[in-house]
Amino acid sequence: MIYLKISIILFVAIIFSACSTSRYDYSIHKPKVRYKPSLRALDKLNREALGRKYVWAEEGPYCYDCSGLTYYNFGTMGIEIPRVADAQYRSGTPVSRDNLQKGDLVFFGNGYRANHVGIYLGNGKFEHASSAKGKVIISSLNKPYYRRHYMGARRYYNFNNTQAFRPLIKPQSQSFNRAKLMQREYSNGKYYIVAGVFSSYPSEYLTKLNLSGLNAKVKEQNGLYKVYIGPYDSISKAQRDISYNPTLLINAKISKGVV
Repeated sequence: MIYLKISIILFVAIIFSACSTSRYDYSIHKPKVRYKPSLRALDKLNREALGRKYVWAEEGPYCYDCSGLTYYNFGTMGIEIPRVADAQYRSGTPVSRDNLQKGDLVFFGNGYRANHVGIYLGNGKFEHASSAKGKVIISSLNKPYYRRHYMGARRYYNFNNTQAFRPLIKPQSQSFNRAKLMQREYSNGKYYIVAGVFSSYPSEYLTKLNLSGLNAKVKEQNGLYKVYIGPYDSISKAQRDISYNPTLLINAKISKGVV
């Protein structure tokens, strides 16, 4: 009985010290921003994490759980996302499987709740912290298990758009903002998505649109701020972007000509 108790104590000690010499805790440690968002930075972070241990509730840099890996890698590039998988799934911009891009997050679960997440690498591959393998590995979306449990993908940053993460400059005053916005004119025959009209400058919403790779701008008129996306050559292209971003563009309408 004494030997059994000693074995249990040693087992618990090993589990709780798997990632560091300090005492294990469940608090969330926000990663320090070290890189600007880019495919190069993403590749570097993915390489550093590959093969490192899986430990539940850890978010790096020496061991991770599945959402801890995505939280750490994105946070290190200054892209803030929720900490747990289901919250990451419900907060991002939906992306169809046919339109997956490198850097999108792919989710798996029971159809109602996402309980696993990975970072899409391209060519049907994704990197994730696997509890079954006990480490960060690369797997295929076409593997039967992941094909059965695939719930969808979310985009928090368009790594293929080099202009997607330009910092937004808030207007110093309404008169300054109006003067800058009125300088540009739009020709007839072009189509735009009108994402919404706001009573105050919608900086947070504009950031989300631009992070999703949409060419979003603001036009101020009579004290209201109209958010629009475009221009597009056809209605079908505008409708495509609305269908790819149903959460962000839930009340969007398509307008032709001057916005």
